[in-house]
Amino acid sequence: MTDAPHDVRNLHDAERRHRIRVRALSLRLTSVRAVRRARWGFLGSCLSVSDLLAVLVEHLRLAGDGAETPDHDRLVLSKGHAAPALYAALTGWEGDGTYAQLGSPYQGHPSLRFLPEAGMTTGSLGLGVAAAAGLAHGLALRGGGGRVVVVTGDGELQSGIALEGYQWAVRAGLGNLLVVVDANGYQSGGATPAGMITRRMLESTAPSFSAVDGHDLTRLDAETGRLLGSGTGPAVLWASTVRGKGVPTLEEKPVPMSWLPDDDTLARTEHALASALRAAEEAQEPPRDRSGSGRTIPGRTL
Repeated sequence: MTDAPHDVRNLHDAERRHRIRVRALSLRLTSVRAVRRARWGFLGSCLSVSDLLAVLVEHLRLAGDGAETPDHDRLVLSKGHAAPALYAALTGWEGDGTYAQLGSPYQGHPSLRFLPEAGMTTGSLGLGVAAAAGLAHGLALRGGGGRVVVVTGDGELQSGIALEGYQWAVRAGLGNLLVVVDANGYQSGGATPAGMITRRMLESTAPSFSAVDGHDLTRLDAETGRLLGSGTGPAVLWASTVRGKGVPTLEEKPVPMSWLPDDDTLARTEHALASALRAAEEAQEPPRDRSGSGRTIPGRTL
């Protein structure tokens, strides 16, 4: 009998790892499918950020429908050009042909006007960090238990408003703010500057800081939980990622952010990801919804 709690914990951990892995594959598949059909989008960023989003929605208590209270968490995708991965994480969207189409809720950048689940309208790089700091400060002033997570890029952090927003958050002591850096080494003009100056600045000023492999789901899960629960902040999670993770032509080529491989390459990638997702889903039965309410949408607490 003494082993039962340990066995239950191991089962729970295995289910959790399985759930995150399946979600990460689903986010990648959705991103490839959506961008392939639209023949437009920033696929490299979608793929570098997918593992981060798959882990984050596991930790956050999101309203998911625009009806947030001060006790709900907020997720801000400052690098809004990676929107397809966000849509998949928050709503279970599977990347149909509506991405970036006129009137679609799944616009090229997240928009609260079209999709309340987006958390915040983003697109102009640099604004999300400062806005997230404001959201976190507002929640704290209202006495709520909600936390704010903002996902930004290493290139984006070179903008003045992003750094100034972060520095203000440090001065304000925002313990309910987590800044997650998708450090894939690229920005609009090419590679980010060598020397990791931004990382050193964050590491030396953040009350809580951790650097991880952004594709190591187990470590990402552990460090995200630790930083969100630290109570000191703003906390910074520097996640070293690979732009275009899973698509070799995107991983290896220093091409513009919106460059896309040919359709045959994307078709093969979509097929491979769909096969990997099916295999992962069949490898272990996912946790059952014991509430009887049916399928739970990723990223939404029902």
